[in-house]
Amino acid sequence: MICDKHNGAGPLVSPVVSADELVVVTHRPAQEDWVRPGYLFVEPRRHVATLNQLDDAETVAFARTVRSSISALRQVLEPAHVFTFVAGLSVAGVHLHQHIFTRPVGTARDVAWHDADSPGVPRMRSSELSGLCAELAAAMSN
Repeated sequence: MICDKHNGAGPLVSPVVSADELVVVTHRPAQEDWVRPGYLFVEPRRHVATLNQLDDAETVAFARTVRSSISALRQVLEPAHVFTFVAGLSVAGVHLHQHIFTRPVGTARDVAWHDADSPGVPRMRSSELSGLCAELAAAMSN
């Protein structure tokens, strides 16, 4: 099962970029008619709250998927930087998500590294998100 991400205004479904038997990669969902391109979630299929609860096979698959997600973002979006973190907060306290997001070239220096929603960060129309997810999926399979 792939979790719905929500912002308090009701559930939003994250579009799938890549999935196998152990790990799923989704893109942050659109907010009305726009989307912040290049914000991914990597999550194990098995619901666990922390990284140390993954078994050996899940840990390897998870790490490889994080690495290929970063490579795909660099290839497709050519950002200035790619950030990744696990915040320690999880959906309903039982599901680990690794966040991976880009800092676009030309982002003002005073925009904090974690400010993925700064007004100056590029956005795309929500109708373009499925095309971006397909490009990222193709890059991940290389």
